[in-house]
Amino acid sequence: MVFIGGLVRGFTDNFSDVDITVILEKKDNQLRSRIRKMGFQKQKHSGVDIDLEVHFLEDFRKHNWSEIARWEFSRARIVYDPKGRVKKLFTEKLKTPRDFWVRRIVVCSEYLRWYCCPARKSEGTMAEAWVERGDLVSAHYCLSYAVDLLFRLVFALNKEYLPAPKWRIYYASNLKWLPHRFEAAMKEAMIVKDFSAKDFDRRLKAIMEIGAHARAKIAKETGLTPSLTSKYYVERILHQGT
Repeated sequence: MVFIGGLVRGFTDNFSDVDITVILEKKDNQLRSRIRKMGFQKQKHSGVDIDLEVHFLEDFRKHNWSEIARWEFSRARIVYDPKGRVKKLFTEKLKTPRDFWVRRIVVCSEYLRWYCCPARKSEGTMAEAWVERGDLVSAHYCLSYAVDLLFRLVFALNKEYLPAPKWRIYYASNLKWLPHRFEAAMKEAMIVKDFSAKDFDRRLKAIMEIGAHARAKIAKETGLTPSLTSKYYVERILHQGT
């Protein structure tokens, strides 16, 4: 038996449900039906939404976990596992290749560079291209996409899986490392006062502030400068070595 969600995070309110995953060692459809029925009855009598999933161990092992599932199960609390098989399974499923986080950092960094955070002022960006084209709505959208990329990058720099969008801001504040003035700069970056060039510059400044701190962290943790990051992306992500 495994608890996930609010039962583990300690965050519950009127919008919360109870998330429980039960993993059966052997295939037994009758037992699975009984457990599901039990959950339905408890939900009916308590008035609390109960999200009860029942899986068979070997089938669960074959599941291709999504990013959100990885985030959830990396925080799960195993409350009953007498033979340790569920703990072993989780360890196997959550194991990542050695370069997993570096690859993610590189991809996010390159997209940020293209959209609005160039390593050098002489580099053009997609956001600036839309300003030149006179489409400030598209320019602001590029900045909004960059905000999402920054959240992805910050989680990766903490070697944390990415939570569902509804939890990203809330849990980003609890990460061990955050860029200097991250919360204040991110609030500034997220606000769209109007679709003007002046407001574009204000948001861009906040995004670039966060991006600069992230680049310094990347260089310190991985040794990748902006030019080496681009080289890594071309050779190891795109597999277009020269």
